[in-house]
Amino acid sequence: MNDKTSSARFTLNSADQGQHRAPTLQQASNVQEIFKSGKIVIGTALSYPSRHVAKTVAITGADWCWIDAEHVAWSQDLLIECIQVIIHESAGKMIPIVRVPSKTAFDYMAWCLDAGAGGIIVPHLETVEEMKEVISACRFPPIGHRSFPPFTFIPGVTDIAPEGESIFSLANKHVVIIPQIETRLGVKNMEEILRMKEISAFMIGAGDLRLEMGLSLAMDGEEPEFAAALEKATRVSQATSIPLFGVAIGPDVHALAFGTMKTIGEAKTAVEEHMQTRHKDGSARK
Repeated sequence: MNDKTSSARFTLNSADQGQHRAPTLQQASNVQEIFKSGKIVIGTALSYPSRHVAKTVAITGADWCWIDAEHVAWSQDLLIECIQVIIHESAGKMIPIVRVPSKTAFDYMAWCLDAGAGGIIVPHLETVEEMKEVISACRFPPIGHRSFPPFTFIPGVTDIAPEGESIFSLANKHVVIIPQIETRLGVKNMEEILRMKEISAFMIGAGDLRLEMGLSLAMDGEEPEFAAALEKATRVSQATSIPLFGVAIGPDVHALAFGTMKTIGEAKTAVEEHMQTRHKDGSARK
């Protein structure tokens, strides 16, 4: 291995992030190019609907943040605000990617993208027809029918773009669309779905897929039907060059729960050890 190879970075650094930054913080970073770069991107998650938690998450150094609006009852205003908090508190270094409530939540898709989200995760995506509707909602013309956002458009301020481009063409080139396949029908149609040009990555919803297959809840397993679905996902990913999108590391709820549990456990151990020592010392003096 030569020195150049051995010193190569496999994860994003500040220079990489700057290279893919949009002209303004109101616009999404070029997440499509980041995915194509071959760099490993490390993510975290925001599940607490709180601007205060969002501010803390934004400074952790993760490349992207998964905001889950499928299983968390976000108000629309707070969801939009937390997208913008993450972008601005991280100075554009952290990219918010939102899992919308459903595959037909077209209003959420528009609100999140207008707020500057770098991508949309679409749960329970099963057919090409459904994927076409999502693409139409998330891409400006001529690709789709995403509507011009008049209340985030300030001429000369938020519409800055390189020569020959516009905020609309940049959004089409930057924003990622990520279907989550988690049913038997989705697995059946997987290859046809992933052949669609506008898809940048995809996810396997292992938990829901296993439940539909009548299997125990888990994120992995060796049961024949489930194993075959994962093998197909790997095969189709390689054939289409569409990457499997990974699970976020250190979600806020897990960090709080397990971090607190660890601290409490350590405190209890320390107290027990201290009291045992005092007890022994007292017994010895008697």
